[in-house]
Amino acid sequence: MKRSKDTFKLNYQYRIVPNKQQLSQLKEWLYKLCHIHNLMLSERFKWWACNRSPVNACPIFVTHLPELKDPPSYYSQKRANHWSRESHGKLYKGIHSQVIQEAIKRVEDTFNRYIKGDLKGKRSGKPRFKSVRRYRTFCMPQLKSDCLSVIVNPYRRKNGERRRDIAYINLPKVGQVKVIYHRPIPDGFTIKAALISRRADGWYVCLTLEDKSVPNLKLPEIEATEENSLGLDVGLEKFWTASDGEVEPIVQHYRRSEQKLARLAKRKDGKPHKSAPRRKLAKKISKHHQKPARQRKQFHYESATRLGYRDEKVFFVEDIKPGNLSRKNRPKQDEQGRYIPNGQSAKSGLNKSINDAGWGQFLSILVYKAAKAGKTVVKVKPHDTSQVCSCCNRYHQKDLSVRIHECLCGFVLDRDWNAAINIKRVGLGIFPTRKRRRRPRKTATKEAYTIPIRSV
Repeated sequence: MKRSKDTFKLNYQYRIVPNKQQLSQLKEWLYKLCHIHNLMLSERFKWWACNRSPVNACPIFVTHLPELKDPPSYYSQKRANHWSRESHGKLYKGIHSQVIQEAIKRVEDTFNRYIKGDLKGKRSGKPRFKSVRRYRTFCMPQLKSDCLSVIVNPYRRKNGERRRDIAYINLPKVGQVKVIYHRPIPDGFTIKAALISRRADGWYVCLTLEDKSVPNLKLPEIEATEENSLGLDVGLEKFWTASDGEVEPIVQHYRRSEQKLARLAKRKDGKPHKSAPRRKLAKKISKHHQKPARQRKQFHYESATRLGYRDEKVFFVEDIKPGNLSRKNRPKQDEQGRYIPNGQSAKSGLNKSINDAGWGQFLSILVYKAAKAGKTVVKVKPHDTSQVCSCCNRYHQKDLSVRIHECLCGFVLDRDWNAAINIKRVGLGIFPTRKRRRRPRKTATKEAYTIPIRSV
C-alpha cells in the first residue's frame, strides 16, 4: 500500500505462464538489459576515475588541463543509448524503449544513493556490475487500463467450489501472457505499471494499481495512554512477547530445511563445474531456499494481522537494526600478533537464528497492517529494557543465557515479558532511556553494579 500526493496505490503480484516464444523473448530482454546496466554503470565509474585526482599529483603549471566533461546523467545516457540503438540496431532490436529508459533510471537511482544518499542522508554501498543471473527484473512503466482481460470460468470443482478465473495480460511487444488470477483487482483501480521478474520457480508480474477517486487522508494522531498502548519485545525463544503477557511462539523455518539444503549443496559440489547435473541441483537448491522465505513472510503477515485485530491503538516496538546484530565479531590478537579465539563460532549460530527470525521484515509488515487498521507503530530505544526491573527501576546486568528476571525487591518475571513492559514504559515516557552501559568486570559482585533508576 502506498499513498502519493493525489492518488492511492496498491501492488498486486501474480504468477504468469509465458509460452516458449515469449519465454525466450523475456530471457533475451533480461540479457540485453543487463548489458545496458553494466555499460551505463561503467560510464559513470569511468567519469569519476578520469575527473578526480589529488591536486598535488596534477602538474597544473606544466600541462594544460582541458575542460571537465559533464558527468553522465539519466538524460545524457538515455540520448547516448538511443544513438547506440541506431548504430547497433540488431543488439537492442525488439526491446521496448520505455523498458530501456527504466533500466537507465535504475542505474541513476542506484548511483545517487551511493554518492548523495537517500532522503534521510544514508548512503548505500558501491554499485556492482551484475551478471545475467543477478539481473532478474525489468519495468514496463505505462500500460493501458484495459491490458488485463479476465474470462469467467464456468466450471466448478467436485466439491462445488467455483474454479479460478482465466486472465491474460497484454504486454507491449510480448503479447498476451497467461496470468494465474488468484485474487481479483478491486473496483475503481486501474493498472499503471508492471514489474516482470524471474524467480526460481517461474515468472511473476507485480501490477501497480491506482485509484484517483480515493482522497489522500492523513491518519489522525493517536495519543498513547496506558489503556490503548501495547509494548512488544521480539526475541529468539519467543517471536514476540506483549506487555500484557501474550506470547507468539517462534517458528524456525530455515532450521527445519537446513539439513536438506546441506545435503543438496554437498551433492552439487561433487558434480563437475558447468555441467548439466550441477545446474539442475543449483536450481533445485534455489527453490528450496525460496520455500522457507515464503513461509517466513506468511508467518509475519499472519502474526501482524492478529496484532491488528487487537483493541490497542498504539504499538511500541524496539528500534533495532538486525543487520548490526548479526555482524561478525572483531578478530582478537595477542601480544605477538597471533589470532586468538574471539567467540565467532557461537556467534555464527546466533546470527543464523537472527536472520531466520526476520525481525526487520516483521516490523515493516506490522507498520503496514497497523496503518491499514487506523493504528500506529512507534519505535523506541531498546537500551537496557531487559536489564531494568519494571517494578522497582533497579538495574541488573544479565547475560542472554539468563531467561528469568529476578530482582532484589523480590519481583520475578520472564525476561522478555519484563522487557516488553519496559518498552511500553519508555514509549509512555515513564522513565527515560540512556546510553548502553558498559559490561562490568567479572570480578565484581552482583550488588556492586545494581544501580537504581529514577522515574520521571
